[in-house]
Amino acid sequence: MELASKFSEIKELLSVDNGKFDLDQVIFDWPEERKLAVVNKVLNFINNFYMFKELKPFMNSVYICIKKTLEIQTEDIDDYDELLVKNSIMRFVQEYITYSNLSQKEEILNFLAGSLGKLQLQPLIINLGLLLKPMYSDQEYLNKIKDYEEIEVSYILNDENEIRIKKEIDKWLETQHISLDNQDEIRIKLIEVYDKLVGYFKLSMNSEIYSKLLKEVKEMLAMRVTVLSLMDSVDESFEPVPIRRM
Repeated sequence: MELASKFSEIKELLSVDNGKFDLDQVIFDWPEERKLAVVNKVLNFINNFYMFKELKPFMNSVYICIKKTLEIQTEDIDDYDELLVKNSIMRFVQEYITYSNLSQKEEILNFLAGSLGKLQLQPLIINLGLLLKPMYSDQEYLNKIKDYEEIEVSYILNDENEIRIKKEIDKWLETQHISLDNQDEIRIKLIEVYDKLVGYFKLSMNSEIYSKLLKEVKEMLAMRVTVLSLMDSVDESFEPVPIRRM
């Protein structure tokens, strides 16, 4: 009963329609004690977004991020605290860059770099939310992405094969333990995976589309590494590891 009540609270806070709420299914096979612990973490995380409760598209994006995070298996349940923060910031960065057609990439990264080392989580989310609010209020943009809930919004300007390749790359990246120390190793593996997908979809490696897509999938990794670097900058006990050129 307690768990059902908490799921109802999550659904209400995120304004998720009945037919679309399936967070309970994501953790269906978990032990009850673990379910309750992670649901409490999710509620604490959602409360950081309370001031944006009426901005339904924003809260929907938060919900998608929570679902994707809980699909990641961890031994230590406390890891979800960090994963929820990192994955949400990653998604918001991707959405904002897509919305601004990549032309304002430096603006969002500069914002994060300037904020992460100075602000606690809630003020950071408030500032980030205010930056994203015009995007989530732009009906033309929302209409454009409404059918792409489970596909990263940065894919919507590409043709069908490009979407499939980038979706597979995104799935692969989600399974990798990416760190600042192993970024070079991951980049090499990324190119190998990309080349296999290009062969599968029968794209020419000498074509313009090959070079264009290669640049974009490298940017997908670079964005993840960048956010990791910015997040790690909060911990002043370690020297920052530089992000190497892709």
